[in-house]
Amino acid sequence: KEKISNVEMVNGTEDERRQYLKFLWKEGLKAKGKYNVRKALSNEKSAVYAGISECFKKLVHDCSINKVPFPALESFEDRIMFPKRYFLFFDLFVRAGRHNRDLWKKAICDGKGQNNMRFGPAIFEAHVRTTVRENYFKWIFQQLSDIHDVQDKDVEEFQMEYNEDIYKDLPRTLVCTHKDITRFPFKNCEIQYGGQLSPVVTSRRTEEGRADADDCSTNSVDRPVATLRNPVDDQDQEETGEKKFYLVYKNVDNGKFKEIRDKQRKDLVATIEKTRVQYKDILESLKDIIVKIREVKKSMPETDPMYKAAIAEAKKKLRLFKDPYEEDAEGPLRKKRRRSIENQTRFSDSKVTFFSKANEEMKQEEQGGLRKSWESLYKETWNKHLLAPKDPVVDIPIPQVNSIIRDMENDVNQLLADCAGMVEEV
Repeated sequence: KEKISNVEMVNGTEDERRQYLKFLWKEGLKAKGKYNVRKALSNEKSAVYAGISECFKKLVHDCSINKVPFPALESFEDRIMFPKRYFLFFDLFVRAGRHNRDLWKKAICDGKGQNNMRFGPAIFEAHVRTTVRENYFKWIFQQLSDIHDVQDKDVEEFQMEYNEDIYKDLPRTLVCTHKDITRFPFKNCEIQYGGQLSPVVTSRRTEEGRADADDCSTNSVDRPVATLRNPVDDQDQEETGEKKFYLVYKNVDNGKFKEIRDKQRKDLVATIEKTRVQYKDILESLKDIIVKIREVKKSMPETDPMYKAAIAEAKKKLRLFKDPYEEDAEGPLRKKRRRSIENQTRFSDSKVTFFSKANEEMKQEEQGGLRKSWESLYKETWNKHLLAPKDPVVDIPIPQVNSIIRDMENDVNQLLADCAGMVEEV
């Protein structure tokens, strides 16, 4: 029951729930045959895909106009080694794919984050990670090849952390330390995973009697802040001795703060050096493909068969989940389809393997309390640093106004994702 997000289902009577489920089943089966339920599930999946896609492309756009190297894929897949990157991944992609804005906000705000509400099951987080990996280069290509949204000079200047001249000498400002891209308060704190909690520091009071911590945001000045622990988590740690995520504040332990930041940069360089070789062919041809397709879009109408053929061929080259038998297809546009068993969707074997591995890792993190600890830290960060204070509007600092505007943009993107499922069904 705790995993059901539908409020009406949770609070309704047994008879109401039974009648509602009967209604859903009848609606799913009538008129269009026994595969209609499967089609509805497919439309839901398309809506989740659309939400993640929109957020990813917006991140590509933001990196291109702010001249920030686009983050390496692997930095989104390890919350312990790259917690600031995972905060961005969780706050953008998992949030967009969750497809339930009210539940997400309730989990953050209820009891100022000191609650046991979860953001989603482990299998869903594994699904988001698989979706991002599968479409990583394709979505970059789609955004940068948009001649109406991206200018030629931005494409030419677009950089990725996989580029040799970038990762060997990382710039000071990265995607997780840029005030207009990430919402994490990187100027004030870092995230650490270990066996101890962050120390509690009493915050100074202003003349009006309001805690300085209320003003803390991504662009605010550094100051001591009071940590808001979840009593449930503290009790669990005392009983089990499990490791936890916690915030390390610059004003509390400046040495530890710099040590964590330097280590993460070194780990990022080492990870890129180790993994970039598997994308060598794609990285060498990505920008040429984008420039070529931009010229095609400028010279051909979208209805031209050659236009569609060029787009399809470009997407095929940028796929990450490829199986050996797919390389044997005859002709550049010929699609070799496997005959699927009834009620089973065709998936790349490599994609299924990656998803299974990611799902197993998520289950282990769930059993070990790692996911729950992460979600508690995420709630704490939002309530302490990102939510606007309950003061007159004129007292809201500019950075927090920007955060509110960014939330509104995310809501609009989510609405567009909701509509995508309806459009596909029509």
